[in-house]
Amino acid sequence: MKPLPKEKQTSIKPYYSDGSVSIYHGDAYEIVQKLKTPDLLLTDPPYKIASVGGGIASKRKYFDGIAGKIDGGFNMAILEQFDNWCVFCGKQQLIELLGAVGERMWALVTWGKPNPTPLTNSNYLPDVEYIVHAYKPGRLFGEYRDKSRYIIHPIEKNTYSHPTVKPIAVVAKMIRLGTGVGDLICDPFLGTGTTLVAAKMMGRLGIGIEIEERFCEVAAQRLSQGVLQL
Repeated sequence: MKPLPKEKQTSIKPYYSDGSVSIYHGDAYEIVQKLKTPDLLLTDPPYKIASVGGGIASKRKYFDGIAGKIDGGFNMAILEQFDNWCVFCGKQQLIELLGAVGERMWALVTWGKPNPTPLTNSNYLPDVEYIVHAYKPGRLFGEYRDKSRYIIHPIEKNTYSHPTVKPIAVVAKMIRLGTGVGDLICDPFLGTGTTLVAAKMMGRLGIGIEIEERFCEVAAQRLSQGVLQL
């Protein structure tokens, strides 16, 4: 695993900020070194996808631009500096991600989808995604109803031209488990901003980093429209 660059703490100008949440445009591995250490890193990073497959998958428009962007995995060394993290991942990343847990407590949460993409070939349906939650003692929150290790929630259609947007309800559950009101959340692979939208809804502070400016703009528009309480 390639070590992350060591950067000095310095101030950088956000792409968007409203006093509760901020977005930074650029490389997460560099920018995260320059920001305040959050109470929780919560992110949906690039999955490691061996192949996008054939049949229906090959006809989906977003696969045309996937190579090298959201299918190559991510450098898990970024997790070392955070005491508490919550990471969505694909099956191919599970072993390495669990190895990054170290001495932390941890749980494997699954998101089950009643309406998965109808791809089977000679494999199981893609109806489950994984979330690894690693945390220090005393940093598990939420009520009794939050502490199940599975989520059943359908895939939701979106208009953001991004193939991996997570439902706010799924992200909100992990926020309830990983933070208290007023805590600071960081999402270094922000995408269209769902983590920050949910954080703002729930009375948390948030920092997001996104390398694609078009998605920074989408996230900024979502946040500037205002949000309702869950």
